[in-house]
Amino acid sequence: MPLAASAVLLMPRPPVERIAFPARVRCGSSATVILLAVLVSGCETSSTVSTTGPNPVKCMVSLASPPMIDAGGGTGSLAITTQPECTWDASTNASWISGLSPASGQGTSDVSFRVAANEGMAARDGTIVVNGEQARVSQRAPCRYEIAPSSQSVGASGGQGRITIATAAECAWTATAEAGWITLTSPAVGTGPATVTFTVASNDGAAARSGSIAIANQRPAITQAGLSVPQPPSPPACSAAISPTSQSVPAAGGAGTPVTVSAPSTCQWTATSNASWITVTSGAIGMGNGAVAFSVAANGAAARTGTMTIAGHVFTVTQAAGTSAPPPPPPPSCSYSISRTSDSVPMQGDTGNVNVSTGNGCTWTAASNASWIAITSGASGTGDGTVRYLVVPNIGGARTGTLTIAGQTLTVTQAALVCSYSISPNNVKVEAPAGSGTTTVSTSSTCTWTAVSNDSWITVTSGASGTGNGTVTFSYTVNSSNRDRKGTLTVAGRNFTVEQDEP
Repeated sequence: MPLAASAVLLMPRPPVERIAFPARVRCGSSATVILLAVLVSGCETSSTVSTTGPNPVKCMVSLASPPMIDAGGGTGSLAITTQPECTWDASTNASWISGLSPASGQGTSDVSFRVAANEGMAARDGTIVVNGEQARVSQRAPCRYEIAPSSQSVGASGGQGRITIATAAECAWTATAEAGWITLTSPAVGTGPATVTFTVASNDGAAARSGSIAIANQRPAITQAGLSVPQPPSPPACSAAISPTSQSVPAAGGAGTPVTVSAPSTCQWTATSNASWITVTSGAIGMGNGAVAFSVAANGAAARTGTMTIAGHVFTVTQAAGTSAPPPPPPPSCSYSISRTSDSVPMQGDTGNVNVSTGNGCTWTAASNASWIAITSGASGTGDGTVRYLVVPNIGGARTGTLTIAGQTLTVTQAALVCSYSISPNNVKVEAPAGSGTTTVSTSSTCTWTAVSNDSWITVTSGASGTGNGTVTFSYTVNSSNRDRKGTLTVAGRNFTVEQDEP
């Protein structure tokens, strides 16, 4: 068999893709290539050379979903695994995920990204898409806390109490007694739902007292009664008498008949007028037996009656009407109503108004019975009118107050302050020597927070408490051990981790 024919037997079946390179070889030439597929035709040979292209299965990508992101946002990283010659592009379908870097590349790589703070009420999910493969990015919801009860009362002898904390399992909190006579008997730092117990010392004072326990930036109130202090005995009552007990005077007025006072020699007494037109002229103070003189002003109007209080007894003076005085008009018969009897106000505060309905000539007043509600107009009026009021923002638990308007009660309830917090960053890795660091707190302008260290080698140097946005600065000591160590701070209810290398 010729060599060219044996070459046909040695060639495998051509692969999927073929590229033909025509060649002509003269019969008997020694340059015949074994890998050529030879077709013999007369004295010449035609041949085809085949090559194989990249296999598309090799360019599949696999993605490792990043860990859950805190509600305050931050940065994350997505690991992409593929073959070195395979290219890829990354994109996202979530507006709160941004800054993909790099957004395209080749081979195995990591893509970093940024996540905005979650201002909603629930956790959320988004995706990063790489060559059609999806990786989920999850973000926690902001931590919210419900503290109950918002206030408690304890007897003068002291006792125990408890406060429940309702929150998500990953949400951290701290508890601090804000009065020396209140002592926490359970851990002051925790995460998720819990019960804080406390004891109240006995109150040896006569006055009641108030304190609070700060938990997750809320302050449930603790009030304690004082001891009952016996009052000194009252002096013995004086047995005094007056004569007469009443008197009538003419419209022209003038001096009345003196009133005689009969009393023991050790009994002191006084005499006062209860009407502007009656004047005590002598005997305003006396001891034992005595007399009280008085005068009455002239009356140019209707008949009138007034009184004096003499030695604890009422003395009545009746004066005739003046000859030209018209009869007094009958007082109006007044009834009042208000347009509503209750109002609900958000924790940010608000304004409100209530309409008063009554008859012409009927007067009325309006007053607030709560320090956080102020009347801005309509504190008094005659006939129909409007009362306007202002409710200030609430920085504590839910509360209820009242206004008294034209003798009617308006009840105002205000929702409790709900605060959400985030910190950035929420961790730091440092070297063995001593040093310092910072983290930033983001929250609403009326929300308070605290920062405490949970390890002895970390100290909060500034920003131990604040309201609204703020910065916490901390220091850490040198790591003299032979291993890495990790510690935490609790900042605005969130965990901040410090990892320190060994020397």
